[in-house]
Amino acid sequence: MGMRITTNMIRRNYTNNLMDNIGGLERARQQVETGRRFQWSYEDPSAAAKGMILERRNARNADYIDTVKNTQKWIDTQSDILNELSGYANQIDESEFMSALNDPTGAEGRNAYAQNLRELQESLVHALNTQYGDTFIMAGTDGRNVPFDLNGGKLTYQGIDVNDAEAMKRLTQQTQYVDIGFGMTFYPDGHPNAGDIVPSSAFDMAFPGILAVGYGTSNVKVYDSPTQDINKDGKIDEGDSADKYRTMSNNIILLAGEMADVLEKEPIDRELCEAMWDKFKEGRNELQNQFARVGTKAQLLENTAKRLDMESQNIKEQYQDAVGIDPALAITNETYAKYSYDAALKIGMSLLGNSLLDFMQ
Repeated sequence: MGMRITTNMIRRNYTNNLMDNIGGLERARQQVETGRRFQWSYEDPSAAAKGMILERRNARNADYIDTVKNTQKWIDTQSDILNELSGYANQIDESEFMSALNDPTGAEGRNAYAQNLRELQESLVHALNTQYGDTFIMAGTDGRNVPFDLNGGKLTYQGIDVNDAEAMKRLTQQTQYVDIGFGMTFYPDGHPNAGDIVPSSAFDMAFPGILAVGYGTSNVKVYDSPTQDINKDGKIDEGDSADKYRTMSNNIILLAGEMADVLEKEPIDRELCEAMWDKFKEGRNELQNQFARVGTKAQLLENTAKRLDMESQNIKEQYQDAVGIDPALAITNETYAKYSYDAALKIGMSLLGNSLLDFMQ
């Protein structure tokens, strides 16, 4: 004896199947909209867990990328300042001082060049006091205060005389580390530097400006013997006496001012001028070395940015493999689900009343 199939049974089964079709259509639509195979973690716990890990990695990598971009702007500004300083130093060395020594107009011409040197001296200070936003970029870690101050022939850096070699050496060691994905770590307890950042695990974006222009003093040989015929009158008298060595600043800003002082004195002491000129060239060369050092840091940032971009792409590919769905497949699934739903509605027209079908549509 066959089973009796009633109208209520047909209506109930049809309604359940139609609800399944509606659910399938909604899932397919969500796949198209989100690009994910599933919306809830219970649908695929393993893939969901992997996806969460990848999402955290991607967020952390995005932070690194933003930090690198901001740091690149910072380092580029430092490079621009050092380039400007190099231009002023070259002008002092190649144009002003050399021309002053060979100027045919004598004292009058040298005085004019001396004034130019003082103006270039001020320009050096202004460049070093450049701000990035509201921060003095060449101030090491003390970016809120003006780093350099030239007053009455005395130059200070962070309030300390630049000729104080010991104090300046400490200031050159100032650091400002940022985490750009090198695995930033700290020295463990028991280490002499416990609590400090391991330098190789982070990027140092600080640049103490005193590194660019030099600090401390040196005894420089000026004359071949302790006394010289300063006036070049063929005889050495008390007024001509001079020490064989002179103490000179290693700072090119102070040297520029001292060179101007020598140019303004008569008669001009050419031995002293040449010794100061050589000393200034040493400082200018060190400035070029610092310029190259910042260029190396800029290159490191550029390489790091490329690596982080590749890492970002790799994470996205892994995430797609873990939880994603191929866009073409998602669209196909949605199209098929919509077709199934529409077909179910048409079939239902012969089974159910118009009022219910109108409601379902």
